[in-house]
Amino acid sequence: MNRWVGPAFLAAGAVNILGMLLISRGFTNNVLAIADPHVFSVFGQALIVVWGMAYISIARSWRMVPWLCLVFFIEKMFYVGAWLVWWGNSADQFASILEQDRMTAIFIAGYGVNDLAFGLLFLCAFVFAKRSSASFK
Repeated sequence: MNRWVGPAFLAAGAVNILGMLLISRGFTNNVLAIADPHVFSVFGQALIVVWGMAYISIARSWRMVPWLCLVFFIEKMFYVGAWLVWWGNSADQFASILEQDRMTAIFIAGYGVNDLAFGLLFLCAFVFAKRSSASFK
């Protein structure tokens, strides 16, 4: 039961690490940083990689840290919120971003959905881990 959760943590980490390094072109993608400097400054990009490392670090032990799973859920919801705010405030920039860098535009179009999906994974992991820990008491 719940055998998919650990591999999903690995996938979440890989998406954060490899995805950010690819999209940011090794932290050199100015289009990304200019499109949303609050979230995707070079510092922000590096922290996304660090979050990915954190997901991978608990892929085998997520059941033992339910509250950390909940923290990961909350973190992802902040990114979903930032994505929604960006679309609300900056949607008119999207055509320009698409012209400048198609890959960055595709990333901006979908990262919130991706973060929502992984956030729900982390929420499920929290619930599974809490149920599991309750059965041991």
